[in-house]
Amino acid sequence: MKIITRSVGILSANCHIIIEDEGAIVIDPGGNPELIYPIISEKKLLYIINTHGHYDHIGANNDLKARFDTKLLIHKDDYEMLVNPDLNLSIMVDSQFISVLPDKLLEDGDELGFFDHKLEIIHTPGHTEGSICIKIGNFLFSGDTLFYHSIGRTDLPGGDFNKLKNSIKKKLYKLDDETLVYTGHGPNTTIGEEKKLNEFIKE
Repeated sequence: MKIITRSVGILSANCHIIIEDEGAIVIDPGGNPELIYPIISEKKLLYIINTHGHYDHIGANNDLKARFDTKLLIHKDDYEMLVNPDLNLSIMVDSQFISVLPDKLLEDGDELGFFDHKLEIIHTPGHTEGSICIKIGNFLFSGDTLFYHSIGRTDLPGGDFNKLKNSIKKKLYKLDDETLVYTGHGPNTTIGEEKKLNEFIKE
């Protein structure tokens, strides 16, 4: 399995592309589809997965869906954000972005197959009500829930600091310390690193 990350969109969100054999998954295509196309041009794009519904993580949904025969997935609690520019915050950047509708609404504990791998959906509300993390083996794609020595904002619609803190402590910090975290913005980290040094999540 190969993981390729591209910084996309006006807020430099991390779009993670997972490659296995002739298949691919795109997590958080927030913009710049021209940076994503070459990586998956010869692959079967199985899924587009949005970790949450903010514009900087969904901005290329429509381009990818138009180009590839694929399925768009998002947690059920962020469904409305896809089709509401006020909620997905595209209105704040002088846009009125409305995503294509999802093919599947995710819930906590859902599992998706990807060749010999299993994707586990972990519902982590706090940044948005429907924020998720995606676990594949010892890799975690954290969206805007957990960053390197930081956490996602909770001052936007649907944000709640206490929920975010609980999501991280009760779900993510239960994972192995060696779990490599691919974040929604900025550098990668590990669960062990964050448990030791993330000042936002303390007892």
